[in-house]
Amino acid sequence: MYIPTVKDIYQHTNINIVTRGTQINLKIAIIGAGVAGSFLGSMLSKGDHEVTLFESNREESHWPVCAWGASKHMLEYFSNKAGLDFSKYIFHVGKKLKMSLPNQKTEYLNLDGLVTYNKKQWENDLLSNVNVEYGISCNRETFPKEKYDYVLDCTGFHRRFLPRAKEDFVIPAYEYLVENITDIDEFHVMGYKGARGYFWYFPLNNGTGFMGAGDIDRKYLGIKEFFAEHPQVRIVKKIGRPIRLAPPRLMEPFCDGNIIGVGESIGTVFPMLGEGIIPSLLSCEIFLQVLDKAENDKKKFDQREYREKVLKKFQYYYDVYKIVRLKMDGKLSTVKHFNLLMSMYKNMKKDEKRFGFEINFDKMRRLVNAL
Repeated sequence: MYIPTVKDIYQHTNINIVTRGTQINLKIAIIGAGVAGSFLGSMLSKGDHEVTLFESNREESHWPVCAWGASKHMLEYFSNKAGLDFSKYIFHVGKKLKMSLPNQKTEYLNLDGLVTYNKKQWENDLLSNVNVEYGISCNRETFPKEKYDYVLDCTGFHRRFLPRAKEDFVIPAYEYLVENITDIDEFHVMGYKGARGYFWYFPLNNGTGFMGAGDIDRKYLGIKEFFAEHPQVRIVKKIGRPIRLAPPRLMEPFCDGNIIGVGESIGTVFPMLGEGIIPSLLSCEIFLQVLDKAENDKKKFDQREYREKVLKKFQYYYDVYKIVRLKMDGKLSTVKHFNLLMSMYKNMKKDEKRFGFEINFDKMRRLVNAL
């Protein structure tokens, strides 16, 4: 099957930067139609910029990865910015999250806004007025970077346009979209011993849900057990994709020439949970703030300012990452590493609504000790 490249398109495309008064219309290419790419495409297309988004998958086969769960409070905030009514996309509003622990104990977290939502429709609606080229193979070597003012690397885990990070860390993961679920109606997460992975089930609607696991050892505990306990379940789709846990501090550089990374490509994933929807959107907001300032000052995008803002916003993700790695290596001590644990707790507590569940120090300590 022939997949056109970007060069094929530009054989018939004339590119110019248009100036209207003091406002410069920027030519911006966005690579990847995931959370970051879709949101930036929507926001940038509302201005006078000429935006083209390139997605390697064909439109009919493009499928948003992850379990489609995140904080209702934050998704409402970003949906409002993009002119969308988030209430139209909600599948399930959680009340309790069940945490199964390796010591045969169970904890329950009270939920405050953790929802699953129609992520595919949400991203499609964000792109409704965006020029999207589907089925286009893009890579750093062949893409005509010089024809754009900025090229935004929103390729997530692949990080296709930025140089290789010095210290990346990913865990293998895959999940199933399943249907005919008749006996589970809430969020369920199972943590592996040594924090080496986790199993999850997120309910959607009408008896459907996402079930999967991420596991550094590729054992994927819980998946076989799930199918054995629920023989009536039917598999709709299987998705395999590694999850990046390395925080932004370890994923530099964020920029290279006129290429700027946004989202998971620069490590905006919460290391303890493997959750990247809200962090990616937060990095989009930082990018837009820096771009707006550059336009108002009639200057180029300040890459140094962008770097500093990203590192500051996600500073404590590095502490969380260190906790995860120490736990994986069997070296975490709640006494010796108390300051790391307190940093994680205080920062998560401060952003409690951003997570959509209660942040309780005693429960957090028990969870960390049990893993």
